[in-house]
Amino acid sequence: MKRLSRNEIRAVRAIFSTEHATRSSIARHTRLSLVKVSSILRDLEKKKYIERAGKTKTTGGRPAYIFQLKPSIGVSIGLSITPESFEIVGIDGSKSISIDEKQPLNLPADAEKHVDAIVEQVVPELKRLIAGSPAGQPVVAIGIALPGMVDSRRGVWLLGLQVTGITHIGIAAMFEERLRVPVYVEDASRALTVLEMHKTRGKRIRDFVLVYIGLGLGTGIVINRRIYRGYHGLAGEIGHVEHANNTYRCSCNSVGCLETVVSTAGILRVFRDRLKEGVRSSLQRSTIQDDSGLSLDQILAAADGGDRVAQSTLAEIGVFVGDACATLIKLFNPQRLVISGPGSIFKKYFREPVQQIIQQRVLPEMLQDYQTVFADYRANHEAWGAALLAMKCYLNNLDRRSGKVDT
Repeated sequence: MKRLSRNEIRAVRAIFSTEHATRSSIARHTRLSLVKVSSILRDLEKKKYIERAGKTKTTGGRPAYIFQLKPSIGVSIGLSITPESFEIVGIDGSKSISIDEKQPLNLPADAEKHVDAIVEQVVPELKRLIAGSPAGQPVVAIGIALPGMVDSRRGVWLLGLQVTGITHIGIAAMFEERLRVPVYVEDASRALTVLEMHKTRGKRIRDFVLVYIGLGLGTGIVINRRIYRGYHGLAGEIGHVEHANNTYRCSCNSVGCLETVVSTAGILRVFRDRLKEGVRSSLQRSTIQDDSGLSLDQILAAADGGDRVAQSTLAEIGVFVGDACATLIKLFNPQRLVISGPGSIFKKYFREPVQQIIQQRVLPEMLQDYQTVFADYRANHEAWGAALLAMKCYLNNLDRRSGKVDT
């Protein structure tokens, strides 16, 4: 495609980042005049980078055109990895999903071989998708959402934690070398936060915090529409804040970390221990000695079916969720706190204890205009967020090709 000027690149970024991008919103985002933006938009249409996607009403009553990037500018692929599987989502320039797949992941018993196993199983699938990209659109970037701790600016998987054998792995470079496509990495919680910023509850909020209840307990912090990562990408590790009422040992080797209770693995462990005590519950029919014998869906079904042990145990875990939320509200004073991830399926049972703890432990002044919400989570959301991250990084690097993650 034709090369773009610096101002044209600014407009392209604004169109991708803005919901219902109009001439006025692009001007605000780029800080260019309306006249200048109008000229840029005409040139971008001629160069086939953008297209009109309908009209919207303005405060003055006149309809304004909505602009979006043309799907043909390319496809970004998002990948999310867990110990059992990996999800792949591809989006085009208009943010429409063109690829949505899930594949099993088989990790060997030897933790030192986990990185090689991930690369050997995932890379061939990505190569297949790159070679057969929809409508012949080029794959311009790949984003990877990873469990554990990630330094996204250097492309390093610092610690896998629940995915053992991962310590300071230059995972972005490993994938780039094999795929010859720019690769950007992020932890799963922040990949999901990117999705919230672009597509769901956080898309019009300037300051919010996402609490991710997944393989671990993570946080995505958004300040003035930008993700805050900290010096080495480790900001918001709320899962490794110790809780006085918790005696479980964590994968980080500390005792009492919140994620030993508030994570998918933690929730299952709490329930298994409760069932081993011999309580009367419909969940006793599950094979509690086997990790595959109890699932989040079974727990939710039991609670919905009136199982008092399931309901009371979820309420107790909800108190820990509330403690995590209260701490984050005190630290960041967000406009909104979003609870998402696989563990958010228990929102019916978490909502009341979370609200009670927040009301008890946070100053009323910090709760003015504040709202706690539960996301409508789906299993492909981490990969979808990683695809959005990859496309945004690709657009951010059009004029510098630095490979830097910057959202």
